[in-house]
Amino acid sequence: MKSGETADRPYTDDVCLVEAVVARFDTRLRRYLARMMKPEDIEDGLQEIYARLSRLARIIPPPDFNATYVFKTADSVMRDLYRRQRVRGGGAHAEITDDLAAEQPSPFDHLRWRQNMDKLRAAMAQLPAAERRVLLQNRVEGLALAEIARKNGTPMRTVQRQLSQALLTCRETLKEYGWFEI
Repeated sequence: MKSGETADRPYTDDVCLVEAVVARFDTRLRRYLARMMKPEDIEDGLQEIYARLSRLARIIPPPDFNATYVFKTADSVMRDLYRRQRVRGGGAHAEITDDLAAEQPSPFDHLRWRQNMDKLRAAMAQLPAAERRVLLQNRVEGLALAEIARKNGTPMRTVQRQLSQALLTCRETLKEYGWFEI
């Protein structure tokens, strides 16, 4: 290494070389790519061209990046991108629109929830009458436990125990029926 040279000198030379290529050819490359590529693919193509040229700039001595060399690299990049899209079926994909989500459930969801309601009704039918009454008063009618205790004339601890037992029994029964969305 000569005196005054640093270890990162080759790297800075590479960066300067690529920056010079970008400054010199960017506008022309954009126009060239725009004739043969979709507008959304131009930036990807440019990035790939500059990445290849920066890798080539590390070769000692670096190649002369004249217009022919740069545009041959651009052709190679376009061919590679075209091949990748063709192999992956890039043009065969359907675009997802913003209005894809529906306000209403799908027929599958509707059927699944109807089946789940049938399972829930069957589970509730197996409960003792007092537990079923407390469960319905709390979860369907929306009554607080204190109101249920006052309305039924039972102690608050009994209402709490009945609701807890009803929920536990329903949960276990629904698991037996195959409903795991609890």
